[in-house]
Amino acid sequence: MDDSLLLLLVLIGLGLAVSGPAGLVAALVQRGRVADLERRLARLEGGVAPEPRSETIPPETERPDAVRAAAPRAQSTPPQRSQVPRIAPERIPATPEQAAARPGAPRPSLEERFGTRWTVWIGGLALAFGGALMVRYSAEQGVFGPGMRVAGAIALALALLAAGEVLRRRLRGTMAGSDSLPPSIPTWPDVPAVVTAAGIAALFGALYAAHALYGFLGPLAAFSGLAATGLAAMAAALLHGPVLAGLGLVGAMATPLLIGGGSASLWPLALYLPVVTGSAYGFAWLRGWRALAVAGGLGAAAWSVLLALHAAGAGPAQTHLVLQGALAVLVLAVLPGRGTADAQARPDRFAAGVLAGFALVAGAVLGLTADEGAGAGWIAAAFAASALPAAAGFLAAPAALGLPVAVGGLVATLALWPETGEPARGLLGLWHGTDAPGTMLGFAALTAATIAAPGALRLLGGSRLPYATALAYAAGAALGPLAALTLAFLRLSDGAVAPGFAAIAGGLGAGFCGLAALCRREAGRRPSPALTLGLGTFAAASVAALCLGLVFAVSGGSLTPALAAAALATALIARRLDIPALRVCVAGLAVLVALRLAWDPLLTGPGLSATPILNGLLLAYGLPALCLGLAARAIRRGAADGPEQVTQAVSLVLAALLVFLEIRHALHGGDLAAPDTSLLEQGLTTLSALGFSLVMGHVSGAGASPVVRFGGIAFAVLALVQGGLGLGLAVNPLLTDEPVAGGLLVNDILLAYGAPALAALALARTAPGRRPRWFVRAAGLFGLALACLGTGLAVRHGFQGERIGLDRGTSQAEWYAYSAAGLTLGLLALAVGIRRRSTLPRLASAVLIGLTTLKVFLFDLAGLEGLLRALSFLGLGACLIGIGLVYQRLVFARPASASPAG
Repeated sequence: MDDSLLLLLVLIGLGLAVSGPAGLVAALVQRGRVADLERRLARLEGGVAPEPRSETIPPETERPDAVRAAAPRAQSTPPQRSQVPRIAPERIPATPEQAAARPGAPRPSLEERFGTRWTVWIGGLALAFGGALMVRYSAEQGVFGPGMRVAGAIALALALLAAGEVLRRRLRGTMAGSDSLPPSIPTWPDVPAVVTAAGIAALFGALYAAHALYGFLGPLAAFSGLAATGLAAMAAALLHGPVLAGLGLVGAMATPLLIGGGSASLWPLALYLPVVTGSAYGFAWLRGWRALAVAGGLGAAAWSVLLALHAAGAGPAQTHLVLQGALAVLVLAVLPGRGTADAQARPDRFAAGVLAGFALVAGAVLGLTADEGAGAGWIAAAFAASALPAAAGFLAAPAALGLPVAVGGLVATLALWPETGEPARGLLGLWHGTDAPGTMLGFAALTAATIAAPGALRLLGGSRLPYATALAYAAGAALGPLAALTLAFLRLSDGAVAPGFAAIAGGLGAGFCGLAALCRREAGRRPSPALTLGLGTFAAASVAALCLGLVFAVSGGSLTPALAAAALATALIARRLDIPALRVCVAGLAVLVALRLAWDPLLTGPGLSATPILNGLLLAYGLPALCLGLAARAIRRGAADGPEQVTQAVSLVLAALLVFLEIRHALHGGDLAAPDTSLLEQGLTTLSALGFSLVMGHVSGAGASPVVRFGGIAFAVLALVQGGLGLGLAVNPLLTDEPVAGGLLVNDILLAYGAPALAALALARTAPGRRPRWFVRAAGLFGLALACLGTGLAVRHGFQGERIGLDRGTSQAEWYAYSAAGLTLGLLALAVGIRRRSTLPRLASAVLIGLTTLKVFLFDLAGLEGLLRALSFLGLGACLIGIGLVYQRLVFARPASASPAG
């Protein structure tokens, strides 16, 4: 059977299958509509005016701008100050469900949906497919030649376009002297637009087929035809709506992919795409179609990355990036907020998103084209990555977040700057130099000034700015130069002392001092929160620049002390001027210190002095810990909040690392990377952790920071793990048979086990009421375990000498000494429990004495002989009887009145 006849039969069958149910549904719905009309008639006869159907009256806002301008007005108002129109989201017609929810709006029936909406959309789709099927059928049957097929497809497309225009004029009543039909409901699909869209799709298909299938059009002619069709579709969208504009934009953007490369050069494409995107921006601006503008920006971003991925696309990609970025920033970020007064200029999140998206795309393009070197095109694109967001923030106050975005672009640019042939990685992987250090320094200085100048000018001249907007300007103006100086130092100094950079930092600090003085003078004339914020920010930035200069001049590579000192200075300024926003900056600097510590915990670098205590660890860890601790105290405002807790936590970690590393430094001759450890090191580390827990337990109270409360518990847990794994297993001389240094009484065992045991028992004594009950018990048991282990090792050391491994023999006197030591510890624990009226020490005493009793009966009875065996049992018996007497008289003694009579 012929394919066309089969297709016709299938369509007839589908029509018959659908018509029956559709007719039944329509009949049922009509019954309801008749009942509704009868109720309306009854209300009219009763004198009740029917509610007007708002959906049949086209709202004024839905009429084209040209029609609104031509409409006569009853009264004329004086012209107001012209303002730049905004690209607002397109007014979307209400869905039938939303329309039904409105008072007086009846819900659309199934018949209405089928007849007014579904048929239109499916009909438009059928028109587009029909043209394609017609071309295919003519090719398969050989009815027409290739030329006639293409001509027929073009004729069909033009016919559809003409039909769309005729329908537009007929249905919308724009033809002079014609009888216009009643306007359609806004929720109905636009029939002229659907027909025109089908014609545009058919024209795209015809031109592409003429090029790709039959070769009638060369690449240039096909490119021009398809591009013109896309631009014409966007122009026609001014009459037919945004859907047609989107279709034209997609077609114009996809034209280069459809045609392919007729030329090896990408420059025509780099110039063509901004024209397409600019046209989309223009149409979107005229009609307020933000979705069309966003779609154009996304297409431009995708093409920027595609051009950068091309082997020969460095120059075109960079040019395309700058042009597209300028268009997007102007249309989507600057113009919407250009006429906003300072008092209402709150940060626009949409504009900030556009600027951040441009910065991300710019970073991708710069990274993909960095292999070509830092040529003029690369440098221009890198400058645009920061200059365009900064310019947007300066020209439109709602786009103030463009300044922090510009700082991010500057940091990314300096990090991606093309390196030398043989890089030498250093701190953070950034010490890899460049072939043109002077060019990099000039670029960093120019870009930093481009970011800082708009922020400073806006702060000085915009005293009525909202606080959030002023904060964005202040952050960009302060962070831009500091980031440029820091990244340039990391890229060019190779970690060495750099007097030149120190001098630049001093000059930068002086400049920030001048800006702070200007803010103070302006604040004296017209006080405002924005100027106060500028004063505090520039003062803190001045201190930060001076700290950086000090680091560049004396320490070479470590930024940690400079960041911590800047945090302290910022905290003092925040407290003095009462600027809450600077408290967040303090926490941000503390986070930078933590990130630096996480990247490389060894902050000292090579060449650390072997002098105990007084060495580079104090500068690398101690000074930052002190600065951050004082900064946390300075920004305290009642209950501890986020910024204070973050700063406290980083300070506490640095202080702990200082103590632990000083111990290791002193015991290993300054070699922090020594592969081994020792009994004394493990013991002192455990003691230090317990000491931190004790100190924080003393300062913690009802109003203490959560960092202090939970930090004390964390250090105690660290001591428990350190003692259990280190002292109990890893360096236990009973297991390792390593020599124990020291004499009979004062030795490593006393320091490694005795001192931590006393600290743990002191922690258990002071913790009640401040710590949970489980913490108190765990600390007491840990101290008791260390005391028992240390006592046993001390006894063995007294008999064995410096090596006390398990493989060595045990004498009878040593076995007896263990029993005596166990009883002694038990009696001491009992005395402490009675004196302190505490149950836990008495229970520990019972455990010790019970274990000693088992040891005497199980081991001494068989292992000891003669006098020692007798003395062992005699001593045990006397102790047990004495303990029983103590319990009767002191622990569980009853009052005299409770004793039985007689």
